[in-house]
Amino acid sequence: MSIGPPLRRVGLALAPAVALVLLVALQAREADRVSGHRVGFDLELRAEGVEISALTEGLPAARAGLAIGDRLIAVAGRPIAVVLDYDQQAERFERGRLVVFTIERGGVRRDVAVEVGVPLPRLELALNAVTVALFFALALLASLRWSHDLRARLLWAYSLAVALEYALPMETLNASRLGVLTNLSFYLLTGLQMGLDLHLASLIPDRPRWLAARPWIVRLYYVVGGLLGGAAAATLLAEVVFRRHLPWSLTAAEELLLHWGLPLWGLGVAGLLGHRFATHPDRRGRLQAGFVLLGVLPWTAVVAFLGARQLLGLTNPAVPGSVWALVGAAYPIAVFVAIFRHHLFDLEWVMRRSVLYGALTSALVLVFYAALGAGGALFAGAVEGGHRSVWVVAGATLLLGLLFSPLRTRLEGWIDRRFFPERGALRRRVIALATELPAHGKLARMGEHLAAETCRIFEVDSATIWIAAPPVGQLMNLATTRATSPDAEQTLLIAPDDPGLRLLARSGKPQPAGTLARQGAALAQRLGEAGADLAVPLMARDRLAGVVLLGPKRSRQRFSSEELDLLELLAQHAATVFENARLFDSATYEGLTGLYRREAILEVLDREWSRAVRYDRPLAVAVADLDRFKEINDRHGHLAGDVVLQRVAGELRGQLREADFIGRFGGEEFLIVLPESASEGARAFAEKIRQRIEELTIPIESGPTLRLTLSIGVAGRESLGPDTRARARALIAAADEALYLAKRRGRNRVEAAPPPGA
Repeated sequence: MSIGPPLRRVGLALAPAVALVLLVALQAREADRVSGHRVGFDLELRAEGVEISALTEGLPAARAGLAIGDRLIAVAGRPIAVVLDYDQQAERFERGRLVVFTIERGGVRRDVAVEVGVPLPRLELALNAVTVALFFALALLASLRWSHDLRARLLWAYSLAVALEYALPMETLNASRLGVLTNLSFYLLTGLQMGLDLHLASLIPDRPRWLAARPWIVRLYYVVGGLLGGAAAATLLAEVVFRRHLPWSLTAAEELLLHWGLPLWGLGVAGLLGHRFATHPDRRGRLQAGFVLLGVLPWTAVVAFLGARQLLGLTNPAVPGSVWALVGAAYPIAVFVAIFRHHLFDLEWVMRRSVLYGALTSALVLVFYAALGAGGALFAGAVEGGHRSVWVVAGATLLLGLLFSPLRTRLEGWIDRRFFPERGALRRRVIALATELPAHGKLARMGEHLAAETCRIFEVDSATIWIAAPPVGQLMNLATTRATSPDAEQTLLIAPDDPGLRLLARSGKPQPAGTLARQGAALAQRLGEAGADLAVPLMARDRLAGVVLLGPKRSRQRFSSEELDLLELLAQHAATVFENARLFDSATYEGLTGLYRREAILEVLDREWSRAVRYDRPLAVAVADLDRFKEINDRHGHLAGDVVLQRVAGELRGQLREADFIGRFGGEEFLIVLPESASEGARAFAEKIRQRIEELTIPIESGPTLRLTLSIGVAGRESLGPDTRARARALIAAADEALYLAKRRGRNRVEAAPPPGA
């Protein structure tokens, strides 16, 4: 199935890729520049002043004799009051030069000469680049399901945000312009990641009921993340750019974000995933949540450890960048396992097939140009004359160009057969079903076959087919595999302007039943009655000709991309077949009720009359009329009247023998042709269907359940006497007279035409 417009897919991949490559290159350049300014300690603003809070052994500060707890008074003769003062002074350092640090230790001031500059952190840069690549690959993977799954869109955004964070040149000093921009980006990205990660964790492996009932929780995720990241960013801008002081310091804002926000975020994500891992009813769902949890735990453990030490008043050790890269890389690796091993997203087939086809195309291009170069050189050396060699090379190019496309098609077919046999088998079954449909003739039989075979092929609990009834396109039940009671609603119509149906028609693609149900209560009720999990539109000439409703898969897994693709293909073919059958039937069958039209049932009667006269066989007709039908239209509307006609027609048709015929003779009048039946047999049959309609209850949306009655007049050939000049129309006239007699005698009764001379 298509995953979106090509330009959007290219944009989702190309723009972030270019940005990340540029940022990683900038990160390496800045790391090289800034490492020349470093001395190997961390500073922290305390009440007494700026103190050394962490020290790395083996680097210039430790080698020169500086220690944790030393208060930094001045650097190169310039006083240091806040950490920002040191950052500004460090911008002037040059690698290998001696710089005098004035410190205070134990109340005694001393000058310490430090040779500035540390080695380039090559390992950290390499691990950072790998982590960036892993998160970007995860974002690319998620973009394959961008239009189908909210979780995929969240994963795409979260992965890109983390990749951008790891690609930032974090070795830049805060005082520089790039340092301000880098830290500003870090704070804002962290706040965004907080909301996205909590939102995503709440939806793995699926949306829980508690979240569906409380959508405000999702908004709270983003509000809290935005406030924490935004507060730190605003404080940085105020202090460094505008030289203003807010009621809180940048140190306090960073402490709130890093020492409180990050641990609570990590523990919240771990708690959400751990709860789903422990309680989800499906084993695959538990494994999906469990593997993502494994990816979250390393980073959560580090930030929780640092946060706990900070709360206890302990000095935090300096965490190397390589550690942050490693704990960060655990997340995409775990999610890859959850996707490919436990189908967190339906991407495995798409990814495998895309990789194979991409490798195939690349290989063919290389072979093409290699053959072109080798063949051109060979022919140019074998054929004398430069102008001839040009023609030879041109001919070889043309030949290889002509062979490229069919060769690629043949190899793709081989890959499908070799690596994706289940896909080929499923496609063959769907194609066989599509070609079988026209052989079943009537629309109802085609619908029954489509519903039954769709259930079998796609292994779903149930399938229901709705078809649009002309002229206004109301959807009605055509067939279903669900077990229904005789009194169940079989014919309730759905207006074509229903918001859910309009959404389905606009998309033209399979849609989750829940998405459509949220558009309106009426459609939600019908979808619930059909047990629908997925709705597949039958589109004919950009018009909704019907809907295939599929229940949940028996395995309770989601429909794969390949299955959705095949369902869309089957729906396109079925819509064409159904539309052609409907157009063929429209001259014979009445659209609303599915019964013979007036002209068609009269032709049937003429044919049966001729046969009965030729072979002197019995023949009877019954004319049935709904009592007080006009009151139903006036009180409940014509849509309710259509429901009544459709339901009554279905009941009448269900009582017929194989040899009998029924047609809609007028507005609420039906003509039944009964070959091989005399008047008495016709009367008994008419009494049976009268009782059936009297017992019928028809629920409607606009009012209470309806009950109705039927008046019937019957007449047989014997009612016309020995007049050989009589015609079939005389039989109808005799049944009509009997019907009027039934009406005059109180309705809801059967009357038979009297014999001649009575």
